[in-house]
Amino acid sequence: MTKNVFFSILVASGLTSGCSSITGTTNQSVSVQTREQSGGEVTGAACELTNKQGKWFVTTPGSVVIHRSNDDMLVLCNKTDYEPGRAAVVSETKGSMFGNILFGGGIGAIVDHSNGSAYEYPTLIEILMGTFTRIEPPKKEQPKSSSSTFGAPN
Repeated sequence: MTKNVFFSILVASGLTSGCSSITGTTNQSVSVQTREQSGGEVTGAACELTNKQGKWFVTTPGSVVIHRSNDDMLVLCNKTDYEPGRAAVVSETKGSMFGNILFGGGIGAIVDHSNGSAYEYPTLIEILMGTFTRIEPPKKEQPKSSSSTFGAPN
């Protein structure tokens, strides 16, 4: 009978443990820079970053800790004598989310999706004043295939 009690305690502690996320925290630090259309840096622009999780403010160049989300983050930057700069910053699903599905049986993935910890934004956001930009996550490089024979001149 003590074996059954021990097993029951072990199973109950596993089911009630607080660890539901293996993908990380719900917060992320992002840096924001503003530029003129000619490429020069614009300092001192007041920027507002917004997603479904909240609203944050930063003066450029600067950094701010935001709450991760699976939806686009809208960025609006204003400075006197400049047209506003706007961007929709797309979040990317972190690779560890798929491990969470495999190892967590799906429950961890649901939690991480809901609280935003499964997603991340680019760490550097460059806003071009006077324009609206959609900032996508960087594309993963595909391995290049080579048709040349090893050691053969090109």
